[in-house]
Amino acid sequence: MSDVIDEAQIKRLFMLLHGMYGNQVLDKFRIGQADDKGEDIGMAAARSVWLNGLREFGGDVILKALAKCADKHKTYAPTLPEFRDICKSLAPRQWDRNESAPQLEMSDALRSEHVERARRAIAETRIQREGGVQTSTGLPGLHVLIAKAIGYAGGDEAGTLLRLDAMRSQR
Repeated sequence: MSDVIDEAQIKRLFMLLHGMYGNQVLDKFRIGQADDKGEDIGMAAARSVWLNGLREFGGDVILKALAKCADKHKTYAPTLPEFRDICKSLAPRQWDRNESAPQLEMSDALRSEHVERARRAIAETRIQREGGVQTSTGLPGLHVLIAKAIGYAGGDEAGTLLRLDAMRSQR
């Protein structure tokens, strides 16, 4: 599909929707009356409405939205508003810089501080996503790791930590 969606691409979209959802797509739009070309009037009208409803999106966004339909709409074909919502979520965001707005400059020190804070946040997110645990160093950190391991194994974290503390105090 090209950047400007046209009638041929809408026909292709409906063909792909029909392939994904079967006659459900046809049943949703056809009215049983054919025009002079032999095409169902309801289907032609639906394609025309979808063409006008999707004009603001490029062909690549529409194809991505079609692929997303397989995840979002597993058992039924989307309506035009539902399909538009998917397209909107996938469309690139447009940002226009306002030249008349005052521009604030950031010092190198402040920029470095923000960069470092962002790096730490990214590292923490990576650790959490990969199932890691951040703890303090030394014995308190070890206690946290042991408690987490015992908890994941289905044991009694508090009881185990109390026994470890008792064993340590006996030394």
